[in-house]
Amino acid sequence: MQAQTNPFSKVDKQSVIGTLKATGSRDPDVLHASKATMLSTLRLPKLAGALVIFCGVLLSLTIIGAFLGIPMILMGWFFRRRGSHNVAMVEAGYADYLNSVSA
Repeated sequence: MQAQTNPFSKVDKQSVIGTLKATGSRDPDVLHASKATMLSTLRLPKLAGALVIFCGVLLSLTIIGAFLGIPMILMGWFFRRRGSHNVAMVEAGYADYLNSVSA
């Protein structure tokens, strides 16, 4: 995950497992620290999405602002959904890797 600098890009389970394998450790503390590092950058879209939705709702209160507010709401919804998906993929990849390491 260190090579990926864009927090808005899509994350899949295999890249999470690859990042955890790249740590070269089976220690749960090291793996948890790697997961926390991944999640710290990937939670940004969820926060940004909520902020953009809030600003879009405020803009939509006026008729003229609705031309900008409605697209902002849709963009915020997309950011929030992408962030939720990324966090879910990190959690699923972490669980799968822990199951494969402990087996």
